[in-house]
Amino acid sequence: MLKATIFSYMNRMVVRTGAVVFMAVLLCVPYCAAAQLYLQTPLHIPRAQIGALVEDVSIEGYGVLSAASVSQYLSVRPGARLEQAAINRDFGNLVRLGAYRTRLDVEVGSAPHSVRLRWILLSKWLRPTSHPFYTETPLTAPIQGVGFVLTSRPLDARGSTLSAYTQLSKRANLGRALFTKRLSVNPDSGTASSLIVDAFGGRGVFRASEPLAINVYSWSAGEEALFLTQRTNGTQFEGGVREVHTSNQLSSNLVAPSLYPTNVAYAKTTQLVAGLTHGCTSVPSQWYPPYCDLQYRISATDAIGGLAATSEYRVFAGDVVRYFDAGVSTIVVHASAVRSGGVIPDSFLLCATVRGYPKPFCGTDAEGATAEWRINDHKSPKIEWVVFTEDAASRVRQGISANALPFFSWHPDSGIGVIYHAIRFDLAGGKAGMRLTFELKGQLY
Repeated sequence: MLKATIFSYMNRMVVRTGAVVFMAVLLCVPYCAAAQLYLQTPLHIPRAQIGALVEDVSIEGYGVLSAASVSQYLSVRPGARLEQAAINRDFGNLVRLGAYRTRLDVEVGSAPHSVRLRWILLSKWLRPTSHPFYTETPLTAPIQGVGFVLTSRPLDARGSTLSAYTQLSKRANLGRALFTKRLSVNPDSGTASSLIVDAFGGRGVFRASEPLAINVYSWSAGEEALFLTQRTNGTQFEGGVREVHTSNQLSSNLVAPSLYPTNVAYAKTTQLVAGLTHGCTSVPSQWYPPYCDLQYRISATDAIGGLAATSEYRVFAGDVVRYFDAGVSTIVVHASAVRSGGVIPDSFLLCATVRGYPKPFCGTDAEGATAEWRINDHKSPKIEWVVFTEDAASRVRQGISANALPFFSWHPDSGIGVIYHAIRFDLAGGKAGMRLTFELKGQLY
């Protein structure tokens, strides 16, 4: 798993302390229980009601939403004829574009062969967030972890909001404050566009190994403006500009002309960013054919010169996962790579992570691959078993120190995993011995 983010240490959402595990369970259980009251798939319309006249469409909302902001996602209006395809389309708009927990009741109308539609929706002002890798925005800086998201009521009929969230992992943390302006919604084509303006700040960590094994903490802060388009099929595009300040507490001890040492002076860059992602629209428990075949994430970052920039660099990242049927089981193949050019701050290292090692492998370039066998996952067992093998590597372009090798050094591991409800535990063994890790299902692949 590769992370081209300002954090040098994003440990595959491994949280090895009991306190964070407890927080994840505490957050997930009540929210997941409430979610069972809402549908995960569109309501199946009885054949007798197909073609019925829609007499009325009402919206019953709970939490931070308004009828005006919800109605923009609906293509079926009073006077239309009831069709399954139209209900499927509106359900997808509400769930994937509006991010509402959704339920639909179809009631008999007052006239012959007529119906009334009652949409029942939930949008909580405070909820846990699992940061799914292939759908989480910003697309050019994926963020994962256990955290909270706080959202205001809609500020206008388009559903513009103020929001803030925090992400926590073992050593890294991040906070963001956002204003999201909904620009347009087309309920017939299932598309929406937004302008996002936000400020962020956080702390990351790089685990140095030479000359001493110590944690090198980094800090970052910045602002960005992003244009985001979304489709109900799970595809998103993002483009915008970002300004970032980063610094290191200590030296990373990685020496290369391709690295800018931020323990001496902070790094300032203005970045042009673009990202394209496609995530499965089914729930994570159905990430197998025919519900889910492919997920991917592609991004490009160009830290342009000028505007008092301390360095110029470019980062290109690609991540893809493919799901194959194996009877009632699933074979999962995942590959990722990230490449950089120019001089990157050493508080912006690009990392590859595998579960059998206590620290990620960071440098100016990184890549990795994973193969998994998810046993009997089509049967939705209460406890799901996984067998996996993976490998990851990094390098430092033009590296001249012993711990900054200019060529890829690979670190394989293998292990077994167990998934219970929304929590996954993995026991992996590599050259560094055995290691137990934890993550939330649906954050990765």
